[in-house]
Amino acid sequence: MTESTTTRLPKTHPNPEGPVTLYYEIRVPNPEQAKVIDKIDALIAFMQGKTGYLSLSLKQMTGESTMVKNYPEHLKGVLAEGYIDNPKVPGVYSLLVRFADLEALESSGIQSWFEENIAPSLFAYSGTTKPPTKTGIALEVFKGVFITVAAGDRSAIYTTPHEIRHFLAHPSDEVGNASVTVENHVMINDRQVAQFNEKVKVLLSIAQETCRPDVNDADYDDAYPDGREGSKDNHHYRKAVTTEILQNAYPDGDLRAYLMHGVWESVYDHENSHIDPRFQQAAGPVGASVVSGPVEPFYRTIKQG
Repeated sequence: MTESTTTRLPKTHPNPEGPVTLYYEIRVPNPEQAKVIDKIDALIAFMQGKTGYLSLSLKQMTGESTMVKNYPEHLKGVLAEGYIDNPKVPGVYSLLVRFADLEALESSGIQSWFEENIAPSLFAYSGTTKPPTKTGIALEVFKGVFITVAAGDRSAIYTTPHEIRHFLAHPSDEVGNASVTVENHVMINDRQVAQFNEKVKVLLSIAQETCRPDVNDADYDDAYPDGREGSKDNHHYRKAVTTEILQNAYPDGDLRAYLMHGVWESVYDHENSHIDPRFQQAAGPVGASVVSGPVEPFYRTIKQG
């Protein structure tokens, strides 16, 4: 995604209505990671009690989906820990802070807090000195305000502001459990937003409601109504824990950014879902509108409040 330096929308574009997410994507050099992670506890404390604050999650990138790009099946899951296993690259983190509306976001003070407490750590380090020393080279930060087009869990699909506000206030990916978050980054032509949103709602329903085996499969078992655990050697998968479509509240030139955000019980549950013909059929019309991406990293949730 391209860098955005302000959350205020152009005067020619209407402000988003309903709940919003302030999304940061940052790269943190190794010497600064412990400090940045610790500061998120202070941010959670700072946000508690703020009017309209719903929830916060910090996620660390661990790897990347191969099945979203239709790589050969024998490569399924091979990049699942491709980032976390490389100590030579900065850590990549996503910070999602949820608010009841844009006014609550802008009055919370979170943006100035970020500039004072996190931004000073986001500079490259020189690897030619021992120990490594901080340089004056700032690492790129992506920041954007997103609206939730639709969301779902294993109970229902949510599309109204009231439903989505409740969904955002009760995140499902608890710190320390084995779940994996995926964020599919894509961009489309801005003029196609309305049509794209209708197509992507269909895809969200399929992604949220399908599993394998299901009642139509010979090996279905009533003991596993949400499907069985996926693995490298099977095509089983359990339903997504949650799914969410996030649309950038404002365009980037002629383009518009989206995040297809989901929580799964395991990497292979996610990867196997992309092999399912039902998912592929629903994904076809959505993919036809994509002009940048898909890039679908895996994350683990390390802070939540």
